[in-house]
Amino acid sequence: MSKNTVFEELKKAQDVLTDTIHRSAQTNLETFEKLMEINRKSVSKADEVSNPNDFISRQSAVFKEYAEQLGSHVETLTSIGLETRDQLTEISAEFAKGLDFSAMFPISDAAVN
Repeated sequence: MSKNTVFEELKKAQDVLTDTIHRSAQTNLETFEKLMEINRKSVSKADEVSNPNDFISRQSAVFKEYAEQLGSHVETLTSIGLETRDQLTEISAEFAKGLDFSAMFPISDAAVN
């Protein structure tokens, strides 16, 4: 395996990791913005509550919305992680195919027979 091939494979892996970091950060930012919007809406409507039952009902709805948003966020991050793992596994398998292990693990002809 040539040095250029090694660097090409490392560059591919680096690109995958860079893309993963970017996508994860973008997902985190989008989720944070959505959660802040949910929070803003719930706080702005707090003045309108005259009955404790209404308050509890609204808070339950807000918590449900938070939970759904966070569940979706975790699913998205999991998907990104699994995709990245698959890409890196493929890159490492291609890299390993080009390695010559015979120098590292010499096997005599007598051992083969």
